[in-house]
Amino acid sequence: GYELCNFVKRFSNAGSANIPIVSTSLSAGDWTGTILTRLGIKRDNYTVSPGLYGVGDPDTKSPVIVTANYKLSFDTVRSNLAGQDVWLLVLDTCGINVWCAAGKKTFSTDELVKQITRTALELVVDHRTVIVPQLGATGIAAHRVKALCGFTVIYGPIRSDDLAVFLDNKFQIEPGMRLVTFTLPERMILVPVELSLLVRSLWWFVPLLFLISGISQS
Repeated sequence: GYELCNFVKRFSNAGSANIPIVSTSLSAGDWTGTILTRLGIKRDNYTVSPGLYGVGDPDTKSPVIVTANYKLSFDTVRSNLAGQDVWLLVLDTCGINVWCAAGKKTFSTDELVKQITRTALELVVDHRTVIVPQLGATGIAAHRVKALCGFTVIYGPIRSDDLAVFLDNKFQIEPGMRLVTFTLPERMILVPVELSLLVRSLWWFVPLLFLISGISQS
C-alpha cells in the first residue's frame, strides 16, 4: 500500500502521472523530525521518496529544481520556495544531504538522468533545463546529462534561501550566492548532533568510572 505524507497537499495531473504538490509550511511533525535529526536520532533513516514533486501551482513552463531525498534538505528547500511555482526533482541519495552525497557519488549524473527518465520529465515541462544546487556540482557533469537525456544543467545558488531571488532574477547569480560560509550560527546548528555522537562514543566511560571507583575503595 501507500502512505500519504503529511506534507502533500494535493495532486496535479501533469504529463502522464499524478504528481504530489507539497506544502511550503512545515508542520509540527516536520519540526519534531528536524529536532530529532539535529540530535542524531533516526538521522540515518530520515528520507522522502525520490521522484517529482510540485510547489505552488507549477505548469509546463515552471522551472525544475533538483535536491536530495534527505528530508531535512527536502524540507529546507520546499519551505524556501514559498510563493514560487516550481517542480522539485528529488534524487535518491540514500538519505544524505546534497554536498555529502555529491562527494559520495549518490547525488550523481547517473541518478539525475535516472530520475529525469523515470518521472518522464520531458512530458511534464516544455523546456529542457534543470537547476542543480552549486554544492552538487562535484557529482553532476552537465555535459553528460545533456548527452544522455537532452536536459541542460544550470547550477544554482549554494544556499536554498537564495532560490527565490535566483528564480525572480531569471536564473541570474549574484556574487554572494557562490560563497560558502560557516558562520557562528551555522556552526551552532551542528552542536547537538556532535554532542550526541560524543555521548554515543563514550557510553562505556561511565561504567568504567564506577568500576575504577569500586576498585579504589576496596
